[in-house]
Amino acid sequence: MMRSRSLRFSKTVFAFSAIFFNALVQGQELGPGLQAHGFISQSLVYTSDNQVGGDSDDGLAADFRELGANLSWRASPDWLFSGQALARWAGESDRGDLRLDYGFVDHTLLADGDDQVGVRVGKIKNPYGFFNTTRDVAHTRPGIIMPQSIYLDRVRNFFLSAPGVGVYGNHAGMIADVSWSIGAVRFDADDPSLEHLFFLNNQPGKFNGETSWIGQVMSDIDGGRWRLGLTLADVNMQYQPTAADTELTAGRNRVRPVVLSLERNSERFSITGEYSQAKHETRGYQGAGLLTSGLQNPNTIEAWYVQGTWRPSTDWRIYLRRDEIYRDKHDKKGQNGAVPGYEFINFAKDWTLGVRYDLNAWTFSAEYHKVHGVFWISSQDISLFDQKEYWDMVLLQAAWRF
Repeated sequence: MMRSRSLRFSKTVFAFSAIFFNALVQGQELGPGLQAHGFISQSLVYTSDNQVGGDSDDGLAADFRELGANLSWRASPDWLFSGQALARWAGESDRGDLRLDYGFVDHTLLADGDDQVGVRVGKIKNPYGFFNTTRDVAHTRPGIIMPQSIYLDRVRNFFLSAPGVGVYGNHAGMIADVSWSIGAVRFDADDPSLEHLFFLNNQPGKFNGETSWIGQVMSDIDGGRWRLGLTLADVNMQYQPTAADTELTAGRNRVRPVVLSLERNSERFSITGEYSQAKHETRGYQGAGLLTSGLQNPNTIEAWYVQGTWRPSTDWRIYLRRDEIYRDKHDKKGQNGAVPGYEFINFAKDWTLGVRYDLNAWTFSAEYHKVHGVFWISSQDISLFDQKEYWDMVLLQAAWRF
């Protein structure tokens, strides 16, 4: 097992090293309209209990890292081709396999003064909240890890992007700039992380994505002093058991989130907040015990965070965040459908204090988390029965981009 992981890591590093070296030698402009960009991040994680990004429980885990490279080609003013390859290490859910993070063709249908309309086809990023379309790059995140209430890392690969078609537009007004997008997608749901989220363990069968849609409207007011957003989605998937599935029948999951986003910016301070309710419904499932404890039907997932950021200079930022998520907004203690004695698997409440320093293309960050609950901890990384209700986490990260 260790030899296999070492070989996978070596091959991935070699592939990305070749891409990075080529880009650095030739520069970011590789040709007319052709650009290359990339990033590397390496984190160290310590947790008092539970595990994040590797063996972090009462130890220092160094397996939390990302390597990414993207290419974009502006073939003409109306045509853009863009894609990104990524390898990510984040515990058992991400073990460094090289994959296509996104890849699409973008065609501008209308560009008339203050208005633009276009269409994207391929594996497109999902417009969800303020940060989902930029969360793949460490420098653009609001912290080392995303606010887990809205941007759940344990299903990051599922939700970042999806094959489909999307239409988008923007309008530059005198008071506000408005952008919108709507897409029909089919999520790549063959991901064990979803089984751990809904069933609390891995199953022999697999999820298949079904036709879904996601839409968003965003507005920047007064030059970005105020930012407002509304995201709506209807996510559908089907679980298909195999002959080895003796405890669970076929079923369908439908999740319909609504996300409200608000941000106030000034020269030195920003306050960012997002609130979400996601109605989760299932049909067809029959099972017992752990398998159905994550399938209350229906339940409404409630989540929110508020983050204050202070920028004492252009290079430094200090931030404080409160982050909460509940599997069922009507059962915030997690008592309904939970495994007895482990009600805390159904919620997570987190205080985060962080600092970040930017030095040219480098970013250095540190965070401290004080957490109650484990909703965003996956049983892929640590057995359900070994998870602890109260825990602390410290993260350090260095990130570079070109």
